[in-house]
Amino acid sequence: MKRTGPARAQVAKEELGDSFDRRSARAEIQRGRRRDAILRAASTLFSRQGYHSTSVADVIAAAGISRGTFYLYFDNKDSLFLELIEQFIQRIMDVVEVVDPSLPNPTGRIYDNVRRVVDVVFDNRELTVLVLREDVGLNPEVDEKLKRFYGFVRAMVEGALENGARVGLIREVNEPIVATALIGAIKEVFMHHLVVAADTEPARESVAESLLDFGLRGLLRVTTREE
Repeated sequence: MKRTGPARAQVAKEELGDSFDRRSARAEIQRGRRRDAILRAASTLFSRQGYHSTSVADVIAAAGISRGTFYLYFDNKDSLFLELIEQFIQRIMDVVEVVDPSLPNPTGRIYDNVRRVVDVVFDNRELTVLVLREDVGLNPEVDEKLKRFYGFVRAMVEGALENGARVGLIREVNEPIVATALIGAIKEVFMHHLVVAADTEPARESVAESLLDFGLRGLLRVTTREE
């Protein structure tokens, strides 16, 4: 059927719109890839050199971009660092589930949590080192983000200790002190395998099982009166 002038104009308009949408989608994908490249370069540099020893110029050189391109995506080094921290924190929070010790097999669900965290740690080595290596004192926003993250982790562990003792899964302990000790021990295990012994990766199942064994059972061998 022969199209009239208005009909042809409408078709041309739709085709132009489709072409524009495709170009816009490709441009958006390219922007996302460039942003990811900046984040990957920064993650590598921050984890190797530390926050203070890494400059914007270092990130620009590693990412292979211009200074103007960098500032299209990030305001400064602090905003870049904060984005990386937020990525890691979100990945951890996404895999940790609250365990109700009154439900069947709570130890198995605790192990599942630990195993998923171990996977996040070893799948995101540089991000993990970045977060574990840096202390407070960088800037107020970063400090607050790290404080909230460790507060979340500590609250989870303290709650697990309290609930575990309530249902008789574990003995009663000083939750704040034991939670701090457990978090510190886990951090040291991860830092050892990610930095000191970074050339070899241990079996992830073994790491998760050992952390759970240490956290739930400790080291002392409990004997009976007959022994």
